[in-house]
Amino acid sequence: MSRSELPDISRYGMSEAPPNDERLAEALLHVACRIEDDHSGRGAAKLGTMLWWADFESFRLRHRSVTGAAYLKTPDGPAPIGLEAAEDRLVGRSAAVRERRATLSAGSETVLVARRSPEPLFDDDDLEMLGMSVKQFSGMSAAECLQFVGQQSFGWRTVGWHQLLRYESSIIDPRPPAEPKRAWARAVAADAGDLPG
Repeated sequence: MSRSELPDISRYGMSEAPPNDERLAEALLHVACRIEDDHSGRGAAKLGTMLWWADFESFRLRHRSVTGAAYLKTPDGPAPIGLEAAEDRLVGRSAAVRERRATLSAGSETVLVARRSPEPLFDDDDLEMLGMSVKQFSGMSAAECLQFVGQQSFGWRTVGWHQLLRYESSIIDPRPPAEPKRAWARAVAADAGDLPG
């Protein structure tokens, strides 16, 4: 699927596409720097999930993503379109290397190891979203990350494999409303004459 085939805001989570994929590559490097000591796993599936959470939470709270990436639902978790190309670009520029590392849960996996700090492309709010995502998934295996995605994302549950995860779905909270919100809704409905008082 190419970006030109993606509909409306779900193309990038921004009003227009970033001029190139530098934001995705630098966000990837930013996350890789911060999970260097996470022995529960830090392969592509976990990195993709971390970037997805930062992007979708940013869209939910600020109505724009951090990276401008589009994401597909895959059996390994949310996968940003262009992740492998972004990794290749970082490796090609000697900004990162791929290494085989042991993990607590998966035996070993190929991970991205940062060789330099990220470029200063992000504002403080972007960095806060990336940091929040790192904190959320630190210590989690890729399987635990995937379980979290299934529980927390309405959009994840509404599309099939290899379909686009729509940024707009981040606004829908899949949890049942708390009693105060239900009581408020009943009162509004009663006032409107839709429910008996």
